[in-house]
Amino acid sequence: MEVQKYLSRYHYMTIKLRKLQDLYDEYIRMSHSIPSVQFNQIRVSGTRNLDAPFVKWIHKAMGVDFDIENLKKDLPIVKGEILSVISELEDPELERLLIYKYIDWMTWRQIADKMYCSQATIRRWHEKAVELIKTPD
Repeated sequence: MEVQKYLSRYHYMTIKLRKLQDLYDEYIRMSHSIPSVQFNQIRVSGTRNLDAPFVKWIHKAMGVDFDIENLKKDLPIVKGEILSVISELEDPELERLLIYKYIDWMTWRQIADKMYCSQATIRRWHEKAVELIKTPD
């Protein structure tokens, strides 16, 4: 796996968690709504669904909730793996740079301001740190 993709896993998992939480909230909102009668649909003969209209939204919310809980369990594990790989660097400045970039997900400008360096220096240090990182395969 590419080093930057490996280090970015935590950030992308947090984004996925937020999206799943938004989806869960939408399903719960839909389960509280009352559907209207739709006269424009063609009625097809067959078995009629006797479930209450909100049941399907509750089932969908339960499925998403299961995914959220699994992701919440995996998130600290991934963060720990990334931090342990970063901590193997011998230079504390490079460690701090990678933590700012991949755990706190700061921009280059924010990192440069925080570390009192130019953005060019920060990018150069980043390239050096990425070369030194050894990811487990």
